[in-house]
Amino acid sequence: MAIDVALPYRTDWRELIGVLDYCKGKGAERAALEARFGGGESLRETLNALEQFGLIERGESGDVRLTEAGDRLVYATDPAELRAALSEVLLAYRPYRVPLERALGDELQQLEGPWVERIWQVDMRLGQPRNRVEEARTLFFRLCDEAGLGTYRRGVRGQTTRLDISPDAFARLRQAFAKVAARSEPAPAMPEGAAPERAGRAAAVYPAGAPLPSWLAEGALPEDGLAIGAGAGRPAISIQVDMSDWELEKIEAFLRLIGYLPQRAS
Repeated sequence: MAIDVALPYRTDWRELIGVLDYCKGKGAERAALEARFGGGESLRETLNALEQFGLIERGESGDVRLTEAGDRLVYATDPAELRAALSEVLLAYRPYRVPLERALGDELQQLEGPWVERIWQVDMRLGQPRNRVEEARTLFFRLCDEAGLGTYRRGVRGQTTRLDISPDAFARLRQAFAKVAARSEPAPAMPEGAAPERAGRAAAVYPAGAPLPSWLAEGALPEDGLAIGAGAGRPAISIQVDMSDWELEKIEAFLRLIGYLPQRAS
């Protein structure tokens, strides 16, 4: 089954951080955003990316406000703090986390475009149009570059588009994962029949029973202060997703993507 996910594309770091900066404080109305950034595809895809990354929330009227993760990113006080916050954003988004886990688990020196495309289309079965995948992986590589995890290389003269991993990427991502885990809290049990605080909102938790990637094994996590799920030593990562305007099939596909429901047989 192809997962109903629209990989972020046709935006860039400058546009992402520009919208975040504009929405600092009390947020912004959609009309104000369109007046500032234009109302075309660029703004639409920028907002889609920010929402998928968990950096903004959109109200029913189209108004936009920053999430806690968005605040951490836009209020970073220096370049090092900004890169660290962006690394945490990349790890929180599963289509980005999976290739990073595999690459660093195998201590790869490069992430090549076709390799990332295979993970998304074959292993994760995201079912993206080819033109979207090509632009999405470029955005992925560029964001990794901005986070200090590597250097984006555009394919020329027979060389594929790729990300050359930086020497300290392994340690930087371990630190980012530990920070995400330390901030997360196990989701409280919902009493039977109780209404959720906000319709359509769900918490996606990194499965406590799943094996941690090898690059997170020894020494990956701090010794104190982690919010641990059911499995000892396994961090629980809480991700807030607004499903208020999702179709039922899309919700089911998302729950399969994060492991709450089993994958259907091909």
